[in-house]
Amino acid sequence: MTDTMTSTQIAVEADDVTAGYGAVEVLRGVSCRIPESGFAGIIGPNGAGKTTLLRALSGVLPLSRGIVRVLGRDVRAFERRELSRQLAFVPQGFGVPVAFTTAELVAMGRTPYVAGWSRLSSHDREVVRRSMEMTGILDLQDRSLDELSSGERQRVVVAMALAQEPRVLLLDEPTAHLDIQHAWHLMEIIRELNRVHKVTVVLTSHDLNLAGEFCESLLLLNNGAVVTSGTAQEVLVPEVLSRVYEHPLDVFRMPPGDRLIVAPRRREN
Repeated sequence: MTDTMTSTQIAVEADDVTAGYGAVEVLRGVSCRIPESGFAGIIGPNGAGKTTLLRALSGVLPLSRGIVRVLGRDVRAFERRELSRQLAFVPQGFGVPVAFTTAELVAMGRTPYVAGWSRLSSHDREVVRRSMEMTGILDLQDRSLDELSSGERQRVVVAMALAQEPRVLLLDEPTAHLDIQHAWHLMEIIRELNRVHKVTVVLTSHDLNLAGEFCESLLLLNNGAVVTSGTAQEVLVPEVLSRVYEHPLDVFRMPPGDRLIVAPRRREN
């Protein structure tokens, strides 16, 4: 999230964004820039404004002040179908309609490309198949969604977003309510999409260790404002985290690769 990048290199940009709900102002003057093919994480305590910022970046939430640009263009200038071909947003707690099969829900990702109730073309069907293959759920395509585990359902929702063939993927707490195995597996899938398929990824996370492990850059929010941004090494600083989270936190460097581990400690009496 550096200021040295030109506009042609920026996938998502927030410039002095202020936004909220009704009379409640949640974000205040937030600015950030995520490069094309970047992998950025938005972190911060409860109520920091993480979800609100993601909704503002998606164009879902109107702004009180400032501007959001997607691929160099004001997000408000896009028609909704046009924007959906460039950007996919997976909100937290997406309600999965259990009456659908896996393939049927993933196929809903082709809505921006299909007129009305038209049938899917052979190309659409291939995109759906490829999206399921990339997320490791091709063998679940005929299964009813109510037969799937929470981790499998999360992958189905990500596959549906990928079926939009977006250049930008926004994910709100994608690993919420998942155990360690499923959370890491899903993050590995998302990282592959970013590295191999060059999809720009922006996600929110409460898990500082997952965010530090997978995200190339982090944006730390508190009380609706940016505290700091940069690499995990620059942002995951114990003094800063302890102040923002209002609890003593230690940061350890662990092999292999000098990985960062954030761990809370007991308060001193």
